[in-house]
Amino acid sequence: MAGRRQHGEGSVYHRAGRGQWVAVADLGWKAGRRDRREFTGPTPEAAMGKRAAFLARRRDGFTMPRGRPPTVAEWCLHWLHNVAKPKVEPTTWHGSYRQKVEELICPYFERVPLPELDEEMIESWHRHLEREISPRTGRPRSASTIGQAHRIFSSALKVAVVRGRMPRNPCSNVTPPRGVRAEPALPSADDVRAIVARCETWPNGGRWVLAMATGIRQGEALALEWKRDVHLADPATLGVAVSAARVQGERIVKPPKSAKSRRWIPLARVAVAGLGRQRKRQAADRLAAAVWHESDLVFTGPDGRPVHPRADWQDWCDLLGDLGLPHYRVHDLRHGFATMLLEMGEDPRVVQELLGHSTTALLQVYQHVRPELLARSVARIDEAFRAR
Repeated sequence: MAGRRQHGEGSVYHRAGRGQWVAVADLGWKAGRRDRREFTGPTPEAAMGKRAAFLARRRDGFTMPRGRPPTVAEWCLHWLHNVAKPKVEPTTWHGSYRQKVEELICPYFERVPLPELDEEMIESWHRHLEREISPRTGRPRSASTIGQAHRIFSSALKVAVVRGRMPRNPCSNVTPPRGVRAEPALPSADDVRAIVARCETWPNGGRWVLAMATGIRQGEALALEWKRDVHLADPATLGVAVSAARVQGERIVKPPKSAKSRRWIPLARVAVAGLGRQRKRQAADRLAAAVWHESDLVFTGPDGRPVHPRADWQDWCDLLGDLGLPHYRVHDLRHGFATMLLEMGEDPRVVQELLGHSTTALLQVYQHVRPELLARSVARIDEAFRAR
């Protein structure tokens, strides 16, 4: 008995007089008309094979419509899978581009013909997103999220203009909402000392000492390998060669964020001590584990497996909770490292190299003025007036 036909599959029949078999793909109703595609072959199996390959491509990407201009949604899907995907890092494509296109852009512009898109429609879309509640957070969309979606949308439309699909890019004439960058709450000097002291006995303490003493990114830390990247003999250095990430639940190792991110970082004594404790703890875990998954990774779980970013984050939260400290983000340690060096009067170009930034301009994001520093400056003003 033949199996039940899957969604998108139509009939298979013999076309008399031509010696062809025809497999039909039924794509449903579009613009009031039935969208059917035919695939021919000398045998039923050949025709069905062509149909199956078409449906697989359609599930993973987009097939341009025939006989009419594409809608905005159809064009954006085509751009997403065929133009952006080969050029963008997989983590960025899955984590940002695909989500913004499929969830924020396509549903709103599903029936708008691409050539008819104008600035007023873009502005109405912005207002719609501002009112919409995100199913991920349960809160209204942030200005930052809307701005990111606008920039991705604009990139897709620029390609459409170049290819003659539309006369101009209306996103270029509309300003997206602008969010106010929240200043991160950085650990104070007392908090840092408390964390470092607790890390001497915390099972994964070396991970957090290294983050505070080098400003290394989470993905860079979780990809470190002992033989390739760690040199504890004087002068001690740490190499950043790759970064770990997750794409659709699978761990991947990719090049760092930029060419400058590939770097060697000199290690302070506190970082060397933390890595030394990490090596001893890992050796103890290897002996205690019923099954040990061998790797050369610096930071692993109790069974030797790579550390998942969520588990890494949870360990940091547990450490802060153990000390009764505020919930600083993992990335705040990178901010704190840069701020500490700049407060000490370090040359911004040196800080740039240590962080792996391509320009010193990026330091503006990481340079923060702590309240303690402001209070110290006010005290110096009082001293100056008393001296007179």
